[in-house]
Amino acid sequence: MIVEKVLNNNVVVSIEPKTRKEIILMGQGIAFGKKIGQEIDESKIEKRFMVENKTLGDKIKKYREENRMTQRDIAEILEVEPGTVSKYESGMLEPNIESIKRLSDTFEITIDELLKDDDEKIDISKINVLEVLREQKEMKLKGNLYHNTQIIFSYNTNHIEGSKLTEDQTRYIFETNAILFEGETVASVDDILETANHFKLVDYMLDIAEEVLTEEIIKKFHSILKEGTMDSRQSWFNVGEYKKVVNEAGVMKTTLPKETPKSMKKLMEWYNSLSKITIKEIIEFHARFEKIHPFQDGNGRVGRMVMFKECLKNNIIPFIILDKDKLFYYRGLKEYQGNREKGNVIDTCLNAQDQYIKMIEYYLKG
Repeated sequence: MIVEKVLNNNVVVSIEPKTRKEIILMGQGIAFGKKIGQEIDESKIEKRFMVENKTLGDKIKKYREENRMTQRDIAEILEVEPGTVSKYESGMLEPNIESIKRLSDTFEITIDELLKDDDEKIDISKINVLEVLREQKEMKLKGNLYHNTQIIFSYNTNHIEGSKLTEDQTRYIFETNAILFEGETVASVDDILETANHFKLVDYMLDIAEEVLTEEIIKKFHSILKEGTMDSRQSWFNVGEYKKVVNEAGVMKTTLPKETPKSMKKLMEWYNSLSKITIKEIIEFHARFEKIHPFQDGNGRVGRMVMFKECLKNNIIPFIILDKDKLFYYRGLKEYQGNREKGNVIDTCLNAQDQYIKMIEYYLKG
């Protein structure tokens, strides 16, 4: 197959040999360094899309209405007549590839999202979430699982710990590397830094997700999260190293600083000796980790990142604890650590996992 048009490094247009119709091909690096007329490496093809008039027309109408746009608005963007947009939506006419690219940019979704069939089902058990997140990270497109994982994870995990940034501000920072203020809104510099740092932390975590969990990795997580913050300028805070000063987890007492290295070593030896790791062992590790509270601050965010990493490593659907569920999460951890009840924190995590499954289904359907 021959390159007819390059949309980006991972999306290329070609001609289907039998029908002689345009076909969109997607795959990691499929178009990297390619020019029009060159052969496509078919081993890199991961998805193929033939543009079907009616299906695409329904999607254009759906996303146009969701974005509160008129056919005239779309016509101006595509540089066509409003009647042409009406024909796109009815399936009477097929938009060209350049128009499809403009539509995906306008709706802030991927070309994949615009072309796929909403009625297609996916088998979650066959999805390697780590591979998907890594692939989409390199694609640098909006509106996919990686993009929204970054925003939802950073917003919720920081908000649980007291950040005042909104989800919209978090999204704006991720998408533009700038901060959005409204009216007389005031934001903490550390809130902004830790939000941006969390984006870096997710990327680092994805890079090393398959590695065996070590104390060095956990310390690196903390170092990335706290880089450049006010805490990092305090000599006693010990960024990237274990605490020097006694701390608390809410109202619960934690391991003393002098005992922390030994407690962490013991925790790691237990965890890495397990013959099989399920979501329950990952939650157990988290509860023990939070009981130790090895760092001066940032333990919750580091701990939740460790859970996400270990789920990916063990091919378990990961999860993000939402801010709205933090009271159930805190209460569950307290009961778990007090050896009274393990079910509540497990249920909270399983509920969070169900929410992430819905994200996967939404962004990867088809």
